[in-house]
Amino acid sequence: MIGFKVPKGARASWIMLFLTWLLWVMNANDREIMFRVQPSIINEFHLSGVEWGYIVSLFFLAYALVALPAGIIADKIGRGWKRKKSQVWYMVFFTTFSILIGIKATCLNLWQFILWRVLGMGAAGGAEVTNIAQCSEYWPKEHRGFALGLHHTGYPVGALLGGLAASWILATFGSENWRLVFLLTPIIGYVLAVMLWMFATPKSYQEVNDYAHAHGLTAPSDEPEEVLTFKQQLAETKQVLANKNILLTVIGAGLINFSQTVGLWFLAPYVVFTMNQQDTFGAIIGVVPYITGWFGQLFFGYISDHIGRRKTLIFLSCWYAICVFSLIFISGISMLWVILLMWGLGLNAVFPVYYAMMADHAPKASGSAMGLLLMLTFLGTLPASPLAGWLIDNFGGWNSAQGYLIGFGVGSVAALIAAILQYFTRDNNSAAKPAH
Repeated sequence: MIGFKVPKGARASWIMLFLTWLLWVMNANDREIMFRVQPSIINEFHLSGVEWGYIVSLFFLAYALVALPAGIIADKIGRGWKRKKSQVWYMVFFTTFSILIGIKATCLNLWQFILWRVLGMGAAGGAEVTNIAQCSEYWPKEHRGFALGLHHTGYPVGALLGGLAASWILATFGSENWRLVFLLTPIIGYVLAVMLWMFATPKSYQEVNDYAHAHGLTAPSDEPEEVLTFKQQLAETKQVLANKNILLTVIGAGLINFSQTVGLWFLAPYVVFTMNQQDTFGAIIGVVPYITGWFGQLFFGYISDHIGRRKTLIFLSCWYAICVFSLIFISGISMLWVILLMWGLGLNAVFPVYYAMMADHAPKASGSAMGLLLMLTFLGTLPASPLAGWLIDNFGGWNSAQGYLIGFGVGSVAALIAAILQYFTRDNNSAAKPAH
């Protein structure tokens, strides 16, 4: 029986974990907020299901395309503390673009909204890659699953707080003032960028390595100043691509993200248009899974350090499939709450485990490896939004339940396939050994 024990770590490890956690809170709020106000956006710009689906896919395409080059750039700049040199700029950029959406004078029409959102999502994609790599590199390998799991609890926190704030803004200022929700991101964006720049130093990174050596753990880098050449980075990336276990895992991650996108894409409009609820309720219900999501991310990240990434991912993928499929049988709001709270235990919990696996297999180019994972994951979800829109348009429109229910079924099948693929993978031995 595995007992839960919080791993010990250097003071610098915990501080960096907190700073990157805050960034993840901000990133989650910025990414999820458009789903919380999507009925208002659809109404204002008179969008069909397919039109809105293509727009959402465009946002995630920008996110995906920036991920890999951002990871390569971050690795070129250097590991550990040096990642701040690119990360801070990504934070400043996506904070600024959120402000431009939040001000009506700079977001008067659909095309302005799309432009700022594409640029902001691209910057957020770069920030995510460097953020996760920096967090993992400030912790020994033996505790990396725990650290990334705790780090990723920032996502449900950001999504939850953003949803509650969006609901309050819509209720207070009216649905026509949905732009105001995008001003939530800048609250901490610029301040956090300054804090990260001041803390991420050679001294703080060396503290982590010294602590690992003193306690018999695997140091994040025995040569913190080492910088890989572009050729060496490509060699590391090719090695990852040649690994069947990694490829199957990446495909599985794409399918899970597809399942999640379909589920969350449908949720708010299903509640608002079909169950005859207000926009404010649609904004709240979309974040219900994140109430329990923080626990799942922390728990399963920790568990993966003990039983291995593979077993953890198989269980979480099956859990996904069951929960998304259960949405088909919703008979009332109370039942919806129960299902979403159960889904939340696995929602996004898979991703810290995915990232930990990538860091295990590519320690010298973790930015590139995670960028590759993020890029392929989001590219795999691009069909989700147009497909969801097509189902809406061809099975009764926004006010018919049929299209939504078919979509939930498709999402559950995608998660089940991810579990099957993961069954044929194997752990990196170092990832599955007992943690200290």
